[in-house]
Formats: sequence, structure tokens, C-alpha cells
Amino acid sequence: MSVASAGLVAVFGSLHYDILVDAPDRPRKGETVTGFGWQPKCGGKGGNQVLSAARAGARSAMIGAVGDDDFGRALLANLSRSNVDHRFVRVEPGTRSGMSVAIFDYDGDYGAVIVSGSNLILGEKDVAGAAGVLAQAEVLLLQNEVPEIANIAAARAAKAHGCCVVLNAAPARPLPAELTGLVDIVITNAIEAEFLAGIPVVDTLEG
Repeated sequence: MSVASAGLVAVFGSLHYDILVDAPDRPRKGETVTGFGWQPKCGGKGGNQVLSAARAGARSAMIGAVGDDDFGRALLANLSRSNVDHRFVRVEPGTRSGMSVAIFDYDGDYGAVIVSGSNLILGEKDVAGAAGVLAQAEVLLLQNEVPEIANIAAARAAKAHGCCVVLNAAPARPLPAELTGLVDIVITNAIEAEFLAGIPVVDTLEG
């Protein structure tokens, strides 16, 4: 089955407005570094998931929250341009949208600061409001940039309709038994796998 012919992909999770800065070095404590360029990017792990699904040809819907600010409007406009159903992205007055600033140096290493903002208000209210989408979805994608209780509620609602629930376990945090029982697939990198398993990850390709 091609992606385009598959069913609806729903994403419940984070939306961040990212500012990416290029500089010769990352600043040390108390230091100011002159950069040579920057660019905006609409991201967040949830935003990245839903945009990837849409670009692959899947029908995609985003369930999340943004603030009533310029960053929030930019995030919604980007979802609209990408043909993502964003009817269930809540716009919350008096709350700032999630955002981040990342600084990349000459070596490609980076440091970042993330402000979760509106992503932290996601909860059962948002799950209830998107019940119709969750009932139709064949795949639900989750991440760890929103409250744990919200992920559990979304997974439970989708699972009740036979949906495949996928968790990108980033950033790493303990996986509660209640969520474990609802998730079909867990995606990790080496650091996250080591954190969840409690055992060292060994790269067999390294001597």
C-alpha cells in the first residue's frame, strides 16, 4: 500500500517556532559571539512529524496548541501551506507559542534553548475536541514534548478505535506503564534507548 492510499495520520503533540543561528562558535558563559546568519523554521517534534507525513502524501491532521501571537500564526500558516488539517490546533489567548533558539558552530555542533509555552497546556480537553479525528486515524504519532497525561489520553482515545499508536520517545523521560500498554511502536535514538532500557547501547560496528 502506498502512503497516499493509506488512511489518516494524526499527530498529537508539540509545535515550536525555531530560530536557527549560524556562528563561528557557541557562546560561553558571559560571552557574546557575532553570528553570520539566521533563519526561521516551523518545527517542534509534533510539527516535524505531521509535515513529514504530509510531504510523503499521507492525509495528515495536527492536534496541538499555539499562542495568540506572531509565532502561533506563522505555525498555523505553515500547516495550511502543507495541506495539514489544523482545525484541532488550539489558539490560546494569553499564552506564548512554543519556540526555540539553536546556535550551530563551524563544526556542526549546536546548543539550543527550548521554551515549551503553549505545548504545556495540552490535555484531555484537546483530546475530547479531536475525538472525531482520533476515531478515523489509522496511525497516531506522539512525542514527549507535551504533558504525559495528555499523551495517555490521546493514545487511549485512538486505541479504542483500533489505531496504531507510535511514540517518538524524545526527549527521554520515564515511560509509564499506562502509556506502555497503549503504544504499539516506540522510536528512539541510542541515548533514549539506553535511558529506557537501563542498559548500555553498544555499537557493534565500532572496533
